[in-house]
Amino acid sequence: MDSLEAGYGDIQVLWNVSIEVDRGEVVAVLGPNGAGKTTLLKAIAGLLKPRKGSIQLDGKRIDGLPPEKIVEEGVALALAEKELFPLMTVRENLLLGAFNKRARRKLDENLALVFSIFPKLRERQLQRAGTMSGGEQQMLAIGRALMTDSKLLLLDEPSTGLSPLLVKNIFEGLRKLMENKSEMSILLVEQRTAQAANLSDRGYILSNGRVVFEGDIEGGLNAQAFVKKYLGM
Repeated sequence: MDSLEAGYGDIQVLWNVSIEVDRGEVVAVLGPNGAGKTTLLKAIAGLLKPRKGSIQLDGKRIDGLPPEKIVEEGVALALAEKELFPLMTVRENLLLGAFNKRARRKLDENLALVFSIFPKLRERQLQRAGTMSGGEQQMLAIGRALMTDSKLLLLDEPSTGLSPLLVKNIFEGLRKLMENKSEMSILLVEQRTAQAANLSDRGYILSNGRVVFEGDIEGGLNAQAFVKKYLGM
């Protein structure tokens, strides 16, 4: 994306944001609350119309397309709110992710991938989503996004509200995903900076809607001055 600006009503949240995610990369977006991280993901996914700038996927502009068309182009979003169908089973929620033509052709393959990454979902596939724990629901939200057969997976705070053990399980699953889907890319928004930096190839830091750092976040976290300057910690 290049020089992206976006907001809500009269409030502008993102200012001249340029971010690049190469094929097969995991790129983290970090920053304090209110920095514009979720707004960024919503703009890429088409849930929020950019005011300026462009968003491209494999050289094709996708800004301005409706969300369902952006999914068809290969972008999937798993929000922190999860937005599952609580009365439907795990399997039914997953199958809903495979609504576009490309995903339907690879339904069995992608379902097997999801179950291999998150074995708990295979065990619970006939259970209603609303009766699962928060960590299991987060796995399901990510799994449903994967069922779209995406080229770019947008993850919004996948560790929110989870215990350390479940956070470990989520990030182990994501690491296993990248081993199995070498051409897929992930743009990860996350508050747990150490875990995000460890999983990512590189990252960006947002502050007040602007990119203030780009590069090796994992290395920077070892420097107190870096953490204080860019993350306010």
